[in-house]
Amino acid sequence: MRTLVCILTLSLVSTTYAGSTVPFHATIDTTPVVVGGSPTTLDLVITGTGEGGHVGRLEVDGPSHVDLVAATQTGTSTLTAADGSSFDFSFVGTVGITGPLPTDPVTFQGTWRVTSGTGRFENVSGGGTYTGSAAGPSGILFLSGALSNPGQRN
Repeated sequence: MRTLVCILTLSLVSTTYAGSTVPFHATIDTTPVVVGGSPTTLDLVITGTGEGGHVGRLEVDGPSHVDLVAATQTGTSTLTAADGSSFDFSFVGTVGITGPLPTDPVTFQGTWRVTSGTGRFENVSGGGTYTGSAAGPSGILFLSGALSNPGQRN
C-alpha cells in the first residue's frame, strides 16, 4: 500500500510540474548593431543564435534602447525555435559602460518577461533574469528563469 501511495504521489507531482512551470536557461551569441540614437542614447538591433532548454537551437532578434546617462537598457526580442515556434519577451535592466565608444566593452543585467507566443509557445508565460556582455560587434547573453505551459494548449 505504501508503495502505491508513493507512486501515485510522484505521478501527481510530475503531472503538475509538467503542466505548470519548467526551468528555462539559454546561452546566445549576439551581434548588437547600433542603428541610431542621440548623444545620450543608443538604439540597437540585437540578433543572435544559441541553445535553450525546452527550445533547443534558437535565434533571437529585436530592438534595444540604451540610456547612456542613466545606464539603463529596455527592449523587446523574439526568440524563435528551430521549428518556427516563437515567444516575444520584453526586458529592462542596467548597463555597465567602460568607455565612450560604442565598441568599448559593456556588461548588462536585468529582468525579462514573456509577452506572447506562437506555435508550441502559444500559451507560454514566464520570465526571469538576464546577464551578458558585449565588445564591438559581438556579445553573449544568458537568460535564466521559468516558462509555464511550453508546448501545452490551454
